[in-house]
Amino acid sequence: MRKLVFVSYCLLATTFVKAQQFGGTPPSQKWKQINTDSVRIIFPAGLDSQANRVGSIVQYLASTKPAALGNQLKKVNIVLQNQTTIANGYVGLGPFRSEFFMTPPFNNFEEGSVGWADQLAVHEYRHVQQFNNFRNGLSKTMKTLFGEEGYALAINAAVPDWFFEGDAVYNETILTNQGRGRLSLFLNAYPALWQAGKKYSWMKLRNGSLKDYVPNHYYLGYLLVNYGREKYGVDFWAKVTKDASAYKGLFYPFQKAVKKYAGIDYKTFYTNAFDYYKKMSNGIQMNGASPNSAIGSSGQAQGTTNQGTEAGITTIFPVKKNFVTSYYFPFSAGVDSLIYLKASYRHRPAFYLKDATGEHKIKVRDISNDQQFSYRNGKIVYAAYESDPRWAWRDYSVIRMLDVRTGEQQTLTHKSKYFTPDISPEGFKVAAVQVGIDGRSELHILNAQTGEVQKAIHSSEINLFTDPKFIDENTVVTAVRLKDGKMALALAEIATGNTVRLTSPSYNVVGNPSVNNGMVYFTASYGGNDDVFALRLSDKKIFKISNGPLGNYFVNAGNGKLTWSAFTAEGYQLKQMEEKDVKWQEMGVAATDVLADKFTVSHANEFTDILGMKVPQRNFPVTNYKKGTRLLNFHSWRPYYSDPIFSFSVYGENVLNTLQTEIYYSYNQNDKTNSVGVNAVYGGFFPYLSVGTEYTFNLSDVINNKAREWSQLDTRVGLSVPLSWTSGKTYKNFSIGSNYVLRNEMIKSVSQQNFADINYSYLLHTISYTQQIQRAVQHIYPMFAISGTANYRHAITKYEGNQFVGAGSLYVPGFMSNHNLVFTGAFQERDTLAQVGFSNRFSYSRGYEGRYFSRMWRMSANYHLPLWHMDWGFGNILYLQRIRANFFYDFTKVYSRDKKTTRNQRSVGGEIFVDTKWWNQYPLTFGFRASNLLDPDQFNGYKGMIYEFVLPVSIIPR
Repeated sequence: MRKLVFVSYCLLATTFVKAQQFGGTPPSQKWKQINTDSVRIIFPAGLDSQANRVGSIVQYLASTKPAALGNQLKKVNIVLQNQTTIANGYVGLGPFRSEFFMTPPFNNFEEGSVGWADQLAVHEYRHVQQFNNFRNGLSKTMKTLFGEEGYALAINAAVPDWFFEGDAVYNETILTNQGRGRLSLFLNAYPALWQAGKKYSWMKLRNGSLKDYVPNHYYLGYLLVNYGREKYGVDFWAKVTKDASAYKGLFYPFQKAVKKYAGIDYKTFYTNAFDYYKKMSNGIQMNGASPNSAIGSSGQAQGTTNQGTEAGITTIFPVKKNFVTSYYFPFSAGVDSLIYLKASYRHRPAFYLKDATGEHKIKVRDISNDQQFSYRNGKIVYAAYESDPRWAWRDYSVIRMLDVRTGEQQTLTHKSKYFTPDISPEGFKVAAVQVGIDGRSELHILNAQTGEVQKAIHSSEINLFTDPKFIDENTVVTAVRLKDGKMALALAEIATGNTVRLTSPSYNVVGNPSVNNGMVYFTASYGGNDDVFALRLSDKKIFKISNGPLGNYFVNAGNGKLTWSAFTAEGYQLKQMEEKDVKWQEMGVAATDVLADKFTVSHANEFTDILGMKVPQRNFPVTNYKKGTRLLNFHSWRPYYSDPIFSFSVYGENVLNTLQTEIYYSYNQNDKTNSVGVNAVYGGFFPYLSVGTEYTFNLSDVINNKAREWSQLDTRVGLSVPLSWTSGKTYKNFSIGSNYVLRNEMIKSVSQQNFADINYSYLLHTISYTQQIQRAVQHIYPMFAISGTANYRHAITKYEGNQFVGAGSLYVPGFMSNHNLVFTGAFQERDTLAQVGFSNRFSYSRGYEGRYFSRMWRMSANYHLPLWHMDWGFGNILYLQRIRANFFYDFTKVYSRDKKTTRNQRSVGGEIFVDTKWWNQYPLTFGFRASNLLDPDQFNGYKGMIYEFVLPVSIIPR
């Protein structure tokens, strides 16, 4: 006999990128505001100048609307966060607000050298303009019917994510003298695929891969947005997005709008766009073939084989074809030895030594914001990421020192904001960039033993120091971002604190210096590509060393060799050449001063840099911002169904993200009951304070052949302390809390002659802990993790009853680097003489119906492994990313009411899961399970095979 049923599961995911952190700032934080007709800037005291700068740029953009998407305008709140080391920003709906993370990024080649607050204002306010102008037709109706979350669902389904980010990057590029649309690293992503002859389908380019390098939607979006305006006019996307957001053409509205205004179908549009860029790409030899290899067409692209074809340049490691592997920051450690950081889609980042005997792992690196590190005389120094356990907007970048010979590691600084450190030749000093919460950047010289600051170097002309490298014990060379957005190499004299420029300032990006024998080797974008250059300190002449075509980074000189990492479609690959084989090509001044565009920036001549004199610097009035401002801020309302309950909820959240509120109505199909309720959580104190109440109408039951009818009021209040922190190689979470619940059962008049009102209270205590290491891209679960949770409910009035539930998990590696063994256990026990009952929360053996026994425990073993990275989809609706399997064994033991009789509930089986993306952006996992029940089910006596479809609980993202 066989059975087929459906089961559901919940999705849980974590991310290192911060957005909308609830209760993330301590109550001691004081807030100021600049309030205009277009924007409210909310910022910590001391950031007045940055807030005025952001306000000036936003006011200018709101009034002039360059490359306008429409004329709609809605005021937005922007919160400046200055205590996180993560460089980011976002604009969100539900509620409508933006947050800027004010610590700048330190990879010059990824984000450029324009002032970070300026770039955030130009990029993120473009998202505000997008949200303001997509309120059309059906999207506007969705906003009316369901609030901001309904509006977000509508516009995300109508307008692809690549347009949102591509249009914002285009905005950076036309309104500044730089922007990512002029940065070689950003623009080389797709040429890397073309050069390698990759034939990726359109849906793979949209959804990414767990096996191959696929540029994300920022890269794709900029190319398509830029091409659309170049080919069809600067107003092309305004017309397309207006029709798409209005759903003119209910199905595929964006594709239909492109066809309407471009006169060609969507596939032809993006195919033509790729053709356009391929013809401009340097180093690509098409040999007369149709240049469509990146989008899966029938044309055959013949690119150059690799970057090692130049005379004297060798590739150190063979390229791995089955997963992406990257090598960063190679350092010479001897005549035939290299130390570098290696990371791949299958392995966590780790330091390695390569010598004549092969490759040797030194140590897995602690969690860090970037890949940068330095090495000298047996010591590795790098910046590691740590976070505050309670206040999520407060985190740190601390300096670690690793001894290569012993593997021992020490922490030099604590609760600091240090970046890109370097150790001096004699090993006594460490140079690192410090960024204060006021935004001020300084170059600090630290004692390499104690971490004590020996010298702080600051310059009024320098906006940010980056990539410091010791020339000797008294001098440091550093790449600097200047106040006007330009860059240069500079010398910093430790004794005097003076800085002297080595190169003339320009919008060309420079960085990653390495000093050897009077030469400073570095990467720069001179000539339109990121190549290796050398500056001779004696006469300041600059020479070109490498010649593309896709960018060369992290150069190191030592023991007569130059080694660097070359950007490729298979990751960063190590290249090496003898110094004696270098062809020294002297660079003229003009080549280093002018920023050459790799691809034409559409309509660039119609726009000018707004960050100079064009944006008037204004001094807005600054006032205090009260934390209680609009605490009750209801923004969305929506229906929800989870069998057997239908609900409709109204959600609220204030701008500072300290109070979340919900008002709801629910209907239970099984009980035929209606409920209304209110929930609120306040996260502005150290513990969370939560309150809630629910009133249920017209409950009924039959007890001793007598009908009992009543209404029920459940009220709760609770305190919890959620802690989440990162340190070393692990992410950790700990939570503890208690809730008081009061239940009032009010007997209806008909039943009062047989039953009395019941009032009782119970306490719920919870505690949980998880700890996990970083995951590589292909890891299904962490290679090591532990988790445990326990909760205890007990009545505290004249009625008796209690329940204990505990569970734990252990994750360890399987037989392959991307396999997992997962062991789980659970235990539940309740009071068999209870007058107060608590619902069953036990996870039974798979395949069984299960019952609520007085005592139950379970042990499970699981083996998870990937089967196939499919990278295939259809219709821009469903994309199949990975098929994976799990083989399991479950053992549950159940006990009778008196706990004297036991039964086993064992099952063994397998599961197939498919990791998918829907509409090119929503990740969902579906599965099929086959369970062989080895013992009769205590619920219905069934023994045999059970087949189940495993479905997600919700497909609506929150």
